[in-house]
Amino acid sequence: MKDEFEVISHGAADYKVFVVNLLYRTPHIHKDFEICLILEGSVRLLSRGREYRYEKGALWVINPLESHELAADQPALILSLQVSPTFFASAFPQIEHTEFLQPPAAARTALLAQTFLDIARAYFDHAGEPSLRCVGLIFLFFDSLLLHFPHTCMTEKERQISANKAQRIRRISDYIDSHYSEKLLLTDVAADLGLTMSYLSHFFKASFGMSFQEYVMKLRCEKARQLLLLTDFSLLDISMACGFSDIKYFNKGFSRQFGCSPRQYRRQFQHEELAQQQKSMLSTQEVLSAATSRVILETYLRSS
Repeated sequence: MKDEFEVISHGAADYKVFVVNLLYRTPHIHKDFEICLILEGSVRLLSRGREYRYEKGALWVINPLESHELAADQPALILSLQVSPTFFASAFPQIEHTEFLQPPAAARTALLAQTFLDIARAYFDHAGEPSLRCVGLIFLFFDSLLLHFPHTCMTEKERQISANKAQRIRRISDYIDSHYSEKLLLTDVAADLGLTMSYLSHFFKASFGMSFQEYVMKLRCEKARQLLLLTDFSLLDISMACGFSDIKYFNKGFSRQFGCSPRQYRRQFQHEELAQQQKSMLSTQEVLSAATSRVILETYLRSS
């Protein structure tokens, strides 16, 4: 979970397709457009201060530098395409100023999903290496997005403001990731960034869609969840390792986040079947291999 500003490695191309097995992803941003399609399960997307729920077959778009959080009640399989705006530089440089808004009607989403699946198949058939078919399909897909997804065009000034905002968000998340296990106050982050408390408080709420305290609690609870499942540490040790001031505060925060106490969560997990245990023992998300992704994609296509 280190460095919540994602740095995506595309290898020889400006795009990447993969399947992720996801239970929870803390608020984060990245420089790419990200298109997601749910292959199994359901997911809650929190972005711009609003929550959206997506079921199997649903598709959504995240803009570059847009903070978002993902959560699932049970591990969900998500097909993801991350593509850099520079991918379109020669043919459609206006994409740098494009920001997608709300999703279109379900019928149009289904048409977009089919093209997305064709992209994934072409990508995995070439083992993730660039191919003319895959490149062509991505261009066609974004052409369809511009036709069917509501969107707006930012001015150069608005784009620069967005880039500066993203840089500040990255510094904030880096600082929290490095210090969440310690006593952490908003004043500490403000001092590190050279900002006033009042400004940072408003900036944080507007950027992450939650208060500083809520964000830190989510991060600590997710770290604690991992330790509960992957270690035999005592609750007290986990509480201290994750930055909670005392066990009572740990119990209260964890119960609010996951609907049960840390002790109950660990007991429930221990009584689950092995297959479900293996799914639950995710960190935040697990990116599957190209070979596994190809099998999952074919299974989804046969069942659709």
